[in-house]
Amino acid sequence: MKKYINIGMILCTVFHLSSCSNSFLDSEPMTQTTNANYYKTVQDAWETLVGCYNQLPGGYGDFFLIANIASDECYGGGGYTDAFGNQIWDEWTDYNDLEINRYTWSGRFYKAIRRCHVLCENLELIDWGDQAELKVRYEAEARMLRAYFYFEMQRNFGHIPLVTSSNATLIPQTDPDEVYAYIIEDLKYAIQHLPAVKFQDASTDEYGRVTKWAAIGLIARVYLFYTGYYGKADAPGLTKQETISYLEDCINNSGHALVSRYASLWPWSMRTDYHKDPTLTYAGEYNPEIVFAIKHSTLRANQMHRYIGMRGNENAGDYDPFYPGWGMATITPKCFNSFAPADTRRFASIIDLKAENIPNTGNDQREFTGYAQKKYQTLTDPNNKTSSYPQSIGGNSWTNESQDQYLIRYSDILLMAAELELETNPANSQKHLDRVRDRAFEDTNHRVPATKASVFDERGFEFVFEGIRYYDILRQGLTRAKEILDVHNEIVWNGKQEAVKNINFPLDKAGLLRIPESQILISEGLLIQNTGW
Repeated sequence: MKKYINIGMILCTVFHLSSCSNSFLDSEPMTQTTNANYYKTVQDAWETLVGCYNQLPGGYGDFFLIANIASDECYGGGGYTDAFGNQIWDEWTDYNDLEINRYTWSGRFYKAIRRCHVLCENLELIDWGDQAELKVRYEAEARMLRAYFYFEMQRNFGHIPLVTSSNATLIPQTDPDEVYAYIIEDLKYAIQHLPAVKFQDASTDEYGRVTKWAAIGLIARVYLFYTGYYGKADAPGLTKQETISYLEDCINNSGHALVSRYASLWPWSMRTDYHKDPTLTYAGEYNPEIVFAIKHSTLRANQMHRYIGMRGNENAGDYDPFYPGWGMATITPKCFNSFAPADTRRFASIIDLKAENIPNTGNDQREFTGYAQKKYQTLTDPNNKTSSYPQSIGGNSWTNESQDQYLIRYSDILLMAAELELETNPANSQKHLDRVRDRAFEDTNHRVPATKASVFDERGFEFVFEGIRYYDILRQGLTRAKEILDVHNEIVWNGKQEAVKNINFPLDKAGLLRIPESQILISEGLLIQNTGW
């Protein structure tokens, strides 16, 4: 399954950072080696860059899981007797867990940001010899990754310290405009300096590394979120027309394209014994639609699968071709029912347990709905229904899931361009929307006029359970977000007992996560908790 070099699985054997005593950002261990005597060769720089990439994979508490549960696509789910940790993100109560978001703060994202700083700060110490072009590329990659990590922190927590050095001391939270200006500056550098190689001309050995096209996709996402959430016409250092130009460059010159069938994007499509369609084949993870992805393998596994797999089956193999998990992020009936019956994305994205004769009754499930996500399910081994697919390709258990996590697909490039060009180039906007919708329905009979509302709806269908919709909802404005996210007396099943689900989206919290209490304590009063928490 993995025949190319996988950035995500290469472990950085040496990664040394200078210390930051008593800092809430201090997340790297002390070593005897210092930056001054470590950074000498191109290999040293490469190992440090790989260390930056190694912070991309997440797990429990990852923003991907949070965003799916916080949206109207999912409820928290989990085991019937489990703690109410997942429900924090859709019901917006803390359930006495003041540390629920600790995994994303210093433990992962600020560590990642610091690693990117270290590489950029020490590039001049490297003897590049006849490989001087790598210096610019490594900096561009590190700055693209740094922008990604900062953007994830900023849009989720809303008020974060902007740390611009690996030797950071205690500092207070920064004005969001300054953070966004820093993110956009990094992304513009990446767009200018990353190789503009067409997808079909790129070496598969480099699959997993960020590209100019990934930076374009991210800068457009930054622009749309900032202008929508804050109600501004432009973003700091980035105009609407610049963003459109970037997207059109990607559309016209990247070589990226839609795969012919939506379902072929997801691994379950390889199981013809399940879908019974001999014309449907898996496109594989190295396909032209994937603009930016987190790479995984059985050595660098995607641990998310254990959390979001369907809750345990009584007899191994009952859920074939899917392998069980812990039952988090159950799909809401509202999400399932929003799809038109002819939209192929519904079957491709959501398991309808009853219709598909999968004997999952929710016996040990909280917030069971009869629906589960399909895109990131672990598969059973086709030759042994009681075993997971990762075991058959070298993994030692179902926790070693090798499926990549898609961050930006080409359809997102098209729909972002469609949204931004509604007023300036409506014909182009319509063309981009039609391409996505025609692929979804596999005909041209279901086209709709391109409007702000229709593009927003299309994004919901296209990216269900890809960690995108929650942020799309927030950028519609908080009043509109409350209308979408509130839940009134919906029926769910907790341990097979009927229960009522209610969600009252709190406007005072503005859709922002709780800053970990431990970080506020360590900051000696410089960090202030988000309003409402």
